[in-house]
Amino acid sequence: MPNTTGPMNHLLAAQVTDLEQAILGANRPGNLDGLLAHHVLGGRRMGFTWNVDPMTPAWLQENRGRLGQTTGLAILGFGLAGFPSRTSQTGREHLADGLPRLMRKEPFPADGVTFVNDPGQIVGLALAVNSIRDTMPEARTWLAEVLSAPRIGPTTSTLSLFQQHARHLVGAAVELRAALSTVEDPVELAGLHWLAASADDITLDTPDELRDLRSRLLSSLVLHRREQVSAPRAALLLSAAAHIITASVDDLILSRSHVGVLLGRFEDAMRQWRYDDDSLQDPIRWRIENEREIQNILWLILRPVFDDLVDEETLRKLGHSTYRADFGIPSLGLLIEVKYARKAADFKTYEKEIFQDLQGYLTDNEPYRKLAVFIYDESASVQEHGTTRNALLKMPDITDVVIVSRPSQLPVPERPVRRSRRT
Repeated sequence: MPNTTGPMNHLLAAQVTDLEQAILGANRPGNLDGLLAHHVLGGRRMGFTWNVDPMTPAWLQENRGRLGQTTGLAILGFGLAGFPSRTSQTGREHLADGLPRLMRKEPFPADGVTFVNDPGQIVGLALAVNSIRDTMPEARTWLAEVLSAPRIGPTTSTLSLFQQHARHLVGAAVELRAALSTVEDPVELAGLHWLAASADDITLDTPDELRDLRSRLLSSLVLHRREQVSAPRAALLLSAAAHIITASVDDLILSRSHVGVLLGRFEDAMRQWRYDDDSLQDPIRWRIENEREIQNILWLILRPVFDDLVDEETLRKLGHSTYRADFGIPSLGLLIEVKYARKAADFKTYEKEIFQDLQGYLTDNEPYRKLAVFIYDESASVQEHGTTRNALLKMPDITDVVIVSRPSQLPVPERPVRRSRRT
């Protein structure tokens, strides 16, 4: 059987280049189409450098007069969500001034010209109200009610997908059931794929539908040349292409369960971890003495499979607290928390810490919606593993809890004894 992988890859690469060119036309600071494309792609590294950031003093000053308009408010929403900086407070002040005026307007005018029918505006506004939900919660409530109103009616199927995404962002998601067999438009298929990957509120008839969706998308991307498309539509197609390109040959669907499987193989993999005894002339000893070294090992395990793995993912500030997860996999909407237990009592402590941090990790930190936990147990306190695992798995947003023990070839690290001071 001839090998068609090479030609297929070349065709797909050519399509990706064309789609990137479509986005380049909107890749300008504050361009609403460019910002929506950046949001769809999650800021993914492309064949060009992103240049859509509006959160600079120069841009904000130059566009001060339009920041109170609907498009300006949406641009600020994208900016605050995707490009937090020292100007974030200025952006929030503009939102606090402009959103009340927008909330007093009729969202469903007779001529149909409204932010509800504009993908960039509706998604940007959803991000905007989320960015000031602590100081102006009524804005988020208002937008959720608008998006749930019976009068809302998309003019296109693609617009419907962005409206659905906006509902998800503001907590007013309505379940969307997709009959994929009736969908022919590649952009709409790509939009359904993106929505399925970025939200939990799309329902497919069978588990195999996602596999079929990706197969149809691959055929469309490889075999059909298309006319110039807008930046957001190109971004939807690129998002699908990125997932397909990085999918494994054996299984096109990489899911959160794959992460748990890989983490669960940690102990078996440690069979080859070097810690030679004194019988060798030059013994090699790879020490494991703190959490950072466990993170290094997990990076080596996960990175070959998940090309968008991010370490030390800084998340949105919640109240007075700032959160940083050990790892993030944006394509799966998954964060990974790593702990290093030195003694049995640490397990109880970590349970409390994770319970307390879970809300901060997952509140308004798109695309992350789930958390996996990995605990390395230096003390080999196996009697604590089941209790901690069962307690954490009761939390609805925790997908996996993997607890592993120190391999026997590694000695317990020696640490200096702390002597108490007499006063």
